[in-house]
Amino acid sequence: MKAHIEFYFDFVCPLCFLATKPLREVIKEQKAEIEWKPFELCPEPAQQIEQIEDFLERPWNQSIAPLAQQLHVEINMPDMSPVPRTHLAHEGFHFAKKHGQESAYVDAVFKAYWEEEKDISQIEVLAEIADSLHLDKEIFTRILKDRTFEQVHKDSLVHAYEDAHVTKVPTLKIGSRVFQGFASKETLEKALFHERSAKDREK
Repeated sequence: MKAHIEFYFDFVCPLCFLATKPLREVIKEQKAEIEWKPFELCPEPAQQIEQIEDFLERPWNQSIAPLAQQLHVEINMPDMSPVPRTHLAHEGFHFAKKHGQESAYVDAVFKAYWEEEKDISQIEVLAEIADSLHLDKEIFTRILKDRTFEQVHKDSLVHAYEDAHVTKVPTLKIGSRVFQGFASKETLEKALFHERSAKDREK
């Protein structure tokens, strides 16, 4: 049985974007599986956040930029204010998930925002991403305009807030272990080792 990792994320969280680097490496090497769990840092009707740094514990140049350099990950501070809402991007995620493309979609949306500085609150931007993944662009556009996955997304947020008690992202869950904030590759490897050992003892 593959080890299971739950990853709670929001597309406009820079640490979430950076956390996918060690996460992907561990998943590939350990043959673990990931379950992507949407979260919104600023869900409607809350007032939009004006700048990325408004929800960072330390300034960008003291935290995000050095970590990105250490990980060899390209990241740019998006030159847009306010910070985009992400409910449509997450609703698009649920469509991609239905077609088995959730992981590729997550990577593509993160890249669009953090590398290419695209406004991921715009349906046109998200539709281009879907098209690049060979998802039907017209259907994808329609489901976002019709809010087809609105309730599915709301239910996923209720799970994150009320059932999983997630208060910040990134949050990772591996078995009974919960990690808030950026988790290094070594941290993830140790957690997976303990999880497999625990399951072996249960047999």
